[in-house]
Amino acid sequence: MTKEITHRLAEVTAVTRVSPSLVRVTVAGPELAGFEPHGVPDEGCVFNFPEPGSGGEPVPDAGRWYTVRRFDPVAAEMDVEIVLHPGGIGGEWARAARVGDRLRLTHHNSWFRRPEEAAWQLLAGDVTALPAIARIAEESAGRVPTTAVVEIPHPQDRRELGVPTRWIDNPELGAGSTLHEVLAATTLPEGPGYVYVAGEVSATRLTRKHLRHGLGLSTGSYGVIGYWRVDAEAWRRRQAESGVDTVALYAEAERLGSDEEETRDLFEERLERVGLL
Repeated sequence: MTKEITHRLAEVTAVTRVSPSLVRVTVAGPELAGFEPHGVPDEGCVFNFPEPGSGGEPVPDAGRWYTVRRFDPVAAEMDVEIVLHPGGIGGEWARAARVGDRLRLTHHNSWFRRPEEAAWQLLAGDVTALPAIARIAEESAGRVPTTAVVEIPHPQDRRELGVPTRWIDNPELGAGSTLHEVLAATTLPEGPGYVYVAGEVSATRLTRKHLRHGLGLSTGSYGVIGYWRVDAEAWRRRQAESGVDTVALYAEAERLGSDEEETRDLFEERLERVGLL
C-alpha cells in the first residue's frame, strides 16, 4: 500500500547521463537520514520537482514515482534514474537538472512480492522499468536464477545486468510498447517461479491477462505494474468528459473481489464498460 511519508527535502549532488534515455540523479541531505527503506528491491518514492531549469522550490503537484536505485543510510544519499521524454514532468526537469536543485520526497511504496518457494524469476519491462529490474537482478544475485526481458528505444540503453537478458529494440516505444507480444511468445521455466512485469499500461494489462487467464498462473506467482500510459493526455480528457468516478469504480471492485487480482479483473471490466480502458 502506498504510504505517505514525512516530507523530506533533498539536494541534488550529482547528475549523470547513463544512456540516451536515462539520467541518474543523486540526492542527499540531512532530511534523508530518517528515510526507512522497505527492503524490497523495486521500492519507489514520489518525487516533487521544481519547474525545469528554475532552481526553485519543488512544486507540490509536480510529482511522479521513481525507483530508488540506491540508498546509502550512512551518507544519507540516494540515486534515482529518470527517463528523458518530452512532456514528462520528471523527464523535462532531468534534462536541465543541476547540482543544487532541490527535490521533495512525499510517498513510498514497493510492489515486488516474490514467493519464498520461487525457484526462478523473470523480470520484464520497458526502459522505464530498467532501474527497478537492475536493482532486483543485483539483489537477487546468487539467490534465484533470473532472466530479464527489457524493451528500449536506443541500443545504447543496454547495460550489464548480471543475468541473461533479452533486449528488445523499439525506436517507437513512445508510441506503443511491444513487450506483451514478446512475453506472450515466451516459454516460462518449469516449476514454481515469479514473473515481474512493469511498463506501459496497455502492454502490462495485456501481459497480466495472458499470465492470469492465458497461462492460468496463480495469484502471487506474478506481479504486474503499469508505470505510464502512451495515451495519457487523451485518457485524462476522456475521463473528465465521461464524468465517471474511477475511485468509486475501484472501491466497488475491491468490495466484490476475493483478492487483489480478482479486484483488478473487476475494475478493468468496469473501465471497459464505460469506455475508459
